[in-house]
Amino acid sequence: MAEVSLVIDKQVFKAKKDVLCEYSDYFRAMFSGHYVENEKEEITIDVIDAESMKIILQYMNIGLIDLTEYSLSTIGDLIIAVNFLQITELMKQIEYTLDIQMSPSNCLEIMIIAQNSGFTKLEQIAATCALLSFKRMKPEYIPNLSKLCWYLSHPYLDVSSELDVFNFGHEWLLQNETGGDALLIILGCLDVKRLTLTDLTAINFIMTQYPNSLATKVVDCLHKLATLGFDLSVPTLQLQELMLQQTYTERVYNEVMSLMKESKCRLLEYTPVVPVWSLTYHSMYTFSEKLGFEHWLNIAEKNVWGWSNVAWGPTKLVVVAGECSRGTGVFIKDVKVYDTLRKEWTNHGVELPARRHAGVAIVEDSLYLIGGLAAFRIISDSAIVYDLKQRSYRKIASFPDAIQSPAVCVHEGSVYAAGHKTIYKYEDLGAKDRWSTVIGTDIRLSFMISYKGYIYCTQSFFSHLYRFKPDVDQKLKLISNFTNPPATVCNLGNRLLFFTRYVCGQADALSVEEYIGNTDENTKETPRTLWNSDSTVNVNDVSGSCALVMNIAPLSHDVSNYTKKYLKAYEMQ
Repeated sequence: MAEVSLVIDKQVFKAKKDVLCEYSDYFRAMFSGHYVENEKEEITIDVIDAESMKIILQYMNIGLIDLTEYSLSTIGDLIIAVNFLQITELMKQIEYTLDIQMSPSNCLEIMIIAQNSGFTKLEQIAATCALLSFKRMKPEYIPNLSKLCWYLSHPYLDVSSELDVFNFGHEWLLQNETGGDALLIILGCLDVKRLTLTDLTAINFIMTQYPNSLATKVVDCLHKLATLGFDLSVPTLQLQELMLQQTYTERVYNEVMSLMKESKCRLLEYTPVVPVWSLTYHSMYTFSEKLGFEHWLNIAEKNVWGWSNVAWGPTKLVVVAGECSRGTGVFIKDVKVYDTLRKEWTNHGVELPARRHAGVAIVEDSLYLIGGLAAFRIISDSAIVYDLKQRSYRKIASFPDAIQSPAVCVHEGSVYAAGHKTIYKYEDLGAKDRWSTVIGTDIRLSFMISYKGYIYCTQSFFSHLYRFKPDVDQKLKLISNFTNPPATVCNLGNRLLFFTRYVCGQADALSVEEYIGNTDENTKETPRTLWNSDSTVNVNDVSGSCALVMNIAPLSHDVSNYTKKYLKAYEMQ
């Protein structure tokens, strides 16, 4: 077929008609029908830009393209051109590229691009990624006040305290020089019922920078209620109406009442997932108080022995290591990742050193594998770090104890591992790395978990619960006891769930005990039994357990009328 000239943004691109028709439904229709353009040697297209056309022609000429080298703004323009020219395969490739490039720094930008491009599933995944990445989110990633309001007020925002939400919003306002009045918008994004006296004391101190603002008076009123021991609710506010109006003004009282009435609750929940094994399968089960244990995910065939699992962020489960039947010497060396949002497995296609019953932990994108049994049933002291993004591994300093199934956890960004009678911390000093002694123990620990500034420890054969604060405590402190010995534990953010068991004849009875975590050293807290039942479910106490978010967050949510009012007023200024 003949060559044609495409005039785009006053630039001329030469292309063969048969190549254009091969990839583009738009050109195929143009050149195969009775259109006037079919007879022209020069065609002007106003809808698309020249840079996008250059990329598209490069793709058409060689059949391949590396989209990762282009910026998101360029890809956003490219989508408009590809959609107009109806290049189906390239649209799929763009969607896939945006998906694999997603990170906390760009997920909101990708969400906007997906929304404009009709990539509904990608838009939902990007929104969920943003909401679950609050701890890694930065104010500069939020493009405008409207998007900030959507983000901070979303019920599925993964946030530990409302103070963190307020601090994030306040920092965004400072960086964008919006002024103190916009703080009312940030207050409207909070779940008021979750505010504690500690939160309000910190917020009240920040508000001293805006002494005459309405937001400052609203916060001071909430702080006074909390100081007096009242809960932050509409009935409480109504009962204290006279006192508050005398202390402040009717306007402040009405403002606080409006804020409380319109406040939206956080709804995000983490689901405990627990490893289970029998003679016929290895699986992960979910647990809820209402439904008990339910089968969720098949992990391995019946003969895999000594596999481990760990959460990679809120939505990914990593399964690693194991031996195909004990003593065969045939090891699972690959890494498998299950994504709860995309509902799919990914095999990394790597070969790690032979290992089973390893201690595992993840810091950001680094998977630590420590100890365990290597080939020929040798108890190992080796340790490696596997990069889950780059899919490569490196050896690190040998663990001081050769040990099978070491208890391992991550606390404040560092890896802690328990030897036979010592707990160590991994330190990367740049030129060298090492395992430094943290604390001695009288027992060999079965597992450790970081929670509320402490590391909690247990031993599977006893019902004791210990804890210590790194760099503060010199020994483990016995703080409580369970009804039965613990098999494994899940951290749900605001509580710990211990899955305990006892053996009675030939039957295993499971129970689940809740521990909130009292930081008062003088007050003893006893775990509360949530659930128990005779069950055929056999908890695997060496593979590890975790908590994950199972569902995609809804894109839209009802921003409170309180927030809408001030956001609209601010945008009209």
